Amino acid sequence: MKNHLAEKRFLGLSRNFWVELKVMLILIIIALTIKATLVEIYVVPTGSMEDTILTGDMLIGNKFIYGMRTPTRVGLIWTRLGFDIPWFRLPKFKELASGDVTIFEFPRDPFQKYVKRCIGTAGDSVSIKGGDIFVNNRKMQFPQNAKYVKGTIYPPDKEQNLYSYFHGNQDNIAPFVVPFKGMEIDFSKISDWASIITLLVQDGNHVTLGDKVFTVIDAHEMGRMKGFLKYKLLGLLSGSKAEIQRKQRMDQQQYIQQLIEKNRAHNIYNPWEIRFRKEDYDLVYDNLKINGRNISDLETYTFQHNFYFFMGDNRDNSFDSRFWGFVPDTQILGTPVLDLLNLYKFKLRFKTTF
Repeated sequence: MKNHLAEKRFLGLSRNFWVELKVMLILIIIALTIKATLVEIYVVPTGSMEDTILTGDMLIGNKFIYGMRTPTRVGLIWTRLGFDIPWFRLPKFKELASGDVTIFEFPRDPFQKYVKRCIGTAGDSVSIKGGDIFVNNRKMQFPQNAKYVKGTIYPPDKEQNLYSYFHGNQDNIAPFVVPFKGMEIDFSKISDWASIITLLVQDGNHVTLGDKVFTVIDAHEMGRMKGFLKYKLLGLLSGSKAEIQRKQRMDQQQYIQQLIEKNRAHNIYNPWEIRFRKEDYDLVYDNLKINGRNISDLETYTFQHNFYFFMGDNRDNSFDSRFWGFVPDTQILGTPVLDLLNLYKFKLRFKTTF
């Protein structure tokens, strides 16, 4: 009799365990779905948007305003472990406009989420003169909390290493058009293969040159965030910040080298890694392939996606589109709606205007 009661009790506990586990799994799936499609919390790691958004600010982002994306990946949360899955975007509530503070996936490492101000939308003509930004020949108002920190504006003749699509320096960029859906390029008139190949890959194409396969995912950018939170916490707890920074640099360099070696084993390259000399342009034209077809046969290409140009409000201390190029519409995530608190200063923010 006792054995029967014990067995009955065990079966009851077992049933309760599986019911509770099922409920827990459903709640986790709901939470992850909300995180992937509706709202998400972001922690800002740099000062590129100061003083609009500060380093360490915890933002709550609206992920459906520009069109909610269904989950794009299955994997372990907050890690790079997982795999991509087919996805689609639902209708948007508003168009992304010049001046909007926007959350997006960093094109050179989509695991990283960036927050910048949209300067140019698809089809816009943009230029920068003496630090002033002009969009479609109209001067853009300087954001209220934006700033320059270097104390001077670069003259037009100063040379600087920008994204190859642009000519000038961070304070002076010659007029350019932000690529847009329907924009056609003539391959026989290309003078900058690095940026064109980058855009072709971002537009969703498989691009090859001989045995080289191109990607815009950059090992150096992936390594830049290696152990970021780990070493940030160690730096707060340890008195030897120099030693912590040294260990972080070593960890990052080792990780970058491993990624580069893995890419080389599969002949994977970034477009900006290849030196396209003028005397090689005919060779590129004859051998570059898009989805298995030679561009010399295609002759032209029409973009399938819209692109955007972003800059940080901290104009002299922002790693933005001036240095790495455009963001395709597939990587737009949303906009911050609430700056909740600053984790580094342990201070409440409750800011809702950006």
